[in-house]
Amino acid sequence: MRIDNIIHLIRKEAVLELRNKAILASMLIYVIGASFIVYYAFQGQIEFQVWSAIFWIIILFSATNIIGKTFDKEVRLQYYYLRTIVSPIELILSKLLYNAILIFAFEVIIFLEMLLFFGVEIDNLPLFFLTLFLGGIGFSNLFTLFSTITSRTGNVVLLSVLGFPIILPLLLLILRLTGIAEVDVLSTDTDVNIGAVIVLDLITTVLSLILFPYLWNE
Repeated sequence: MRIDNIIHLIRKEAVLELRNKAILASMLIYVIGASFIVYYAFQGQIEFQVWSAIFWIIILFSATNIIGKTFDKEVRLQYYYLRTIVSPIELILSKLLYNAILIFAFEVIIFLEMLLFFGVEIDNLPLFFLTLFLGGIGFSNLFTLFSTITSRTGNVVLLSVLGFPIILPLLLLILRLTGIAEVDVLSTDTDVNIGAVIVLDLITTVLSLILFPYLWNE
């Protein structure tokens, strides 16, 4: 495995994403539109628990749309070329890292927009952003791997069918951490929840590294 190959692949993804501005623009419109609809429905007055649930629902759907077709170009246009120049491990690592960075960027944008609309107060911002970071890694790992499966089968419905049961524990954990960050009352449960999210992220990373070469070479 070569680190420079992974860096080049990440750079390629970023360049292609910037060239195809329609995808990023549509996602920003979706995020702004969803935030405004929630603001209009609640007239700017919303409890933190409801805000947190809506916040992560928007992130979940954004992550699904962003990563759902991650491997479409590679399977349809670049499959044989990529097989000759990079290993499957290099390819999946570049995808995982790039998607995690992209999701985290969208999480921050969504947070700033919903902060502008609702003005919620979060006492423990470091814990909140750590939750965003760990949640983004989990979303990236799961949906990137499932995107490989759907791109090979051509059945997009599999993404939601396979993804929801596995991503549910991650969602429950990050919702708990978000609630803890809002009141800033740290306890042993905080460390347990953070550790559980990290373990889930590590497990999904290892699964991606193990399963992807078989899926890619099939």
